[in-house]
Amino acid sequence: MLITFKVSNFLSFSEEQSISMIPSTSENQDLIKIDQIELLRKGVIFGANSSGKSNFIKALAFGKELVLEGFLNKHRNLYSKTLIDNKGKESKFEYTFYMNGKFYSFGFSFILYEGRFTNEFLYEINGDDEEILIFSRNQKEFVWNIVPEAEMEEYKRILKEKPDCLFINLIASAIGFKNLRDVYCWFRDKLIVNFQNQEFLRLESGFIKSQDSFVKMLKAYDTGISEIRFRKIELDSLRKHGEDMYKRILSEMARGHSPFGIRLKDALYNFLNLDGDFEVFELYLRHQNSELDYEFKEESDGTRRMFDLLDIIISPIPYAIYLIDEINRSIHPLLTEKFLLTYKNTLKENFVQLIFTTHEANLLHEELLRRDEVWFVEKQADNSSRIFSLDIFQKENEKDLGKAYLAGRYGGIPLLNKSGDN
Repeated sequence: MLITFKVSNFLSFSEEQSISMIPSTSENQDLIKIDQIELLRKGVIFGANSSGKSNFIKALAFGKELVLEGFLNKHRNLYSKTLIDNKGKESKFEYTFYMNGKFYSFGFSFILYEGRFTNEFLYEINGDDEEILIFSRNQKEFVWNIVPEAEMEEYKRILKEKPDCLFINLIASAIGFKNLRDVYCWFRDKLIVNFQNQEFLRLESGFIKSQDSFVKMLKAYDTGISEIRFRKIELDSLRKHGEDMYKRILSEMARGHSPFGIRLKDALYNFLNLDGDFEVFELYLRHQNSELDYEFKEESDGTRRMFDLLDIIISPIPYAIYLIDEINRSIHPLLTEKFLLTYKNTLKENFVQLIFTTHEANLLHEELLRRDEVWFVEKQADNSSRIFSLDIFQKENEKDLGKAYLAGRYGGIPLLNKSGDN
């Protein structure tokens, strides 16, 4: 579960920007409760095209990439180019989250253009809201409370050889470091990212087991699909998608959880683990009044996207946060609204969060969203982005929040010439 996130000097975010999943009020009670902490169940980010709303999802996702894969050359140009001085400044990221019964604050910073690490820290936050240091490191010193001195010398030696590697990445697989393992697993298993045109996505639903649930919901969303069919295939046949994609599939299989699905751009597969041996099935779809099966790639973009969304409803990952960029892409506004209502009503007892971007103003009504679940991203005069909550505006007797948003009351909309001239 995400509690807060802060970022600075990354893409269009020059100055520090943040969001908090702590509610501003207990009204409405559509909240997650962990111990004595209340958290928002969802968050929506509105903004004009090129305002930076997708960049905020990228910023949240960046930590996952860095923790799991390490720093890569492609990251060097991700600093905020709104100011020339940002090229040599630190880019900072800080996550506060809940994992395995504990609250953590984890952060790191890099000078991205130079590919140079500058800082990393991890604290556990106890029930009295006190921060207990687990470790902190910068280029000059390393402070830790988890590793015996003799063993720490070995890790310090490795860090000298890989100075730009996160300690979390280095030590998470070592035995005996539960706190660090928690952090690594939160990024790997609980921070689920779905970008536009994403070509690979693990789905937690075993489609054979969840077939009836999927068909029922696909019918309810007017996709025309009346049946899901399965054809067993050889694992090696998946090499047709390319060696990189094949390696990613093998990596998911190595995690051992079963059953699960993998959605590629042009195919959908189901994996069953039978005592270490995997059976692989490709999914085909039968439409109402049709005598032939359709391949997944023959479905519309919107129908294919529905499999991503419905997987959250049917097989939610406990304590996960789902990040979805442009949730309404290729989906009719009424279906997007229906999905959010389904999420709100069906998963009200589940510990699952959802953060997404959109510019569908029809979603802005209080039956669907709390005021403190709504943020806006706006481009500034220097082309940097800032994010701010609907909650900063005085609550008035506005029956139509969507209409007020489009009228410019909250910002986060394109600035257009009213005459329609160029």
